[in-house]
Amino acid sequence: MRTVSEEAEKELWLKMPGMTGVDNDGNRVGQTSEDQNDRIFFFNPFSVEILKSVMHRIKESWYGNPRQILLLFYYIQDEYVSYLMAMDELMFVDEIDCRDLFEGVNPRERIMVFEMG
Repeated sequence: MRTVSEEAEKELWLKMPGMTGVDNDGNRVGQTSEDQNDRIFFFNPFSVEILKSVMHRIKESWYGNPRQILLLFYYIQDEYVSYLMAMDELMFVDEIDCRDLFEGVNPRERIMVFEMG
């Protein structure tokens, strides 16, 4: 199995136009400014408290520049799901089963997609 270092992963994000990620500290990683982001990928990187802070910044950006924003959460925690489902600004769109990517059965091997806007 091939692994990618954290630095290599950040480098990949920087080469993907229009795509934004969030690092382990809740900071944006990518090329676009916050008021242009419309696709944001999360890899279960941090606590719910940091997620709330990040979601607050995303909501501020959305209210300042209304647009459709898709939020993709990979390997999502149940706490995240509860928090996100309770947000008035978000709508659950889809769940993508990713259990076939790795050996074993892990119910968290999925991507949950939410839409704002």
